Amino acid sequence: MGNRNLIGRIIEDMACYGKSFKVFAIKSENDSNIIADYVNADQPIHDDYLYTDDEEFEEVMNYYKEGIGKLKGREYECMTLLQLLEYIEK
Repeated sequence: MGNRNLIGRIIEDMACYGKSFKVFAIKSENDSNIIADYVNADQPIHDDYLYTDDEEFEEVMNYYKEGIGKLKGREYECMTLLQLLEYIEK
């Protein structure tokens, strides 16, 4: 994924979730100084959000679990979306 696309996603997520939203920044397999992707770090909690039904919450949980699965065998670092944006823009 190019930096431009990654920066766009980060900005969209910051608008939706806020600058302090925690993510796992996944490092490139070829260069550990490069961030290749990121996934949500905080597991969703049913009572923290206004889900229309349990199915909607299950969809959110499945998305979270799919993201966490991307971490297997990869180097990553936990940071906020703002920290991630600042890191990438260096």
